[in-house]
Amino acid sequence: MAIGRWKSICINVTDLEEGFDFWSEVLGWTTTRRNWHGWLGYLTDPESDNFMILNDTSAAPVTLNPPTPDETNRVHIDIWPNDGMDNAIRDIIALGGKVKKPPSLYPRPGTYGEEPPRIDWAVMQDPFGNEFCIVEELAPEQREAAMASGADNDHDLRVAAGQVK
Repeated sequence: MAIGRWKSICINVTDLEEGFDFWSEVLGWTTTRRNWHGWLGYLTDPESDNFMILNDTSAAPVTLNPPTPDETNRVHIDIWPNDGMDNAIRDIIALGGKVKKPPSLYPRPGTYGEEPPRIDWAVMQDPFGNEFCIVEELAPEQREAAMASGADNDHDLRVAAGQVK
């Protein structure tokens, strides 16, 4: 039996308005409580009961510290892109996000014997340094193409798998 069920994810930011703008554009979610008690707010998925809480670390009554750019989050979210990996990265950068780890196939062909790559993934950061991943599952024919390519770098593997348009 489960101890509980997932309710929300909290993201620490230093500017609520910037956080709302960024995450609502990335996820297509609606701001439901913009500046509750002066230090937090909610974004809600309009198609489910999932939601995200943004905490303004500069105004919170308790100490909330976002990671610095070279630290790693202990918890993060994964996002499935709607219009491909590269378009998602481009759009996230335009919103003020950053690439922490450029896209690559995982597992890399040859790393685990004959196991083919399953995903294309990148690690991103929001404007506050919080990490999240963009993950796109590869179709069987993309896996096979990457394995057969003989490529030895991320770009060429992604091209072989048809991930670079």
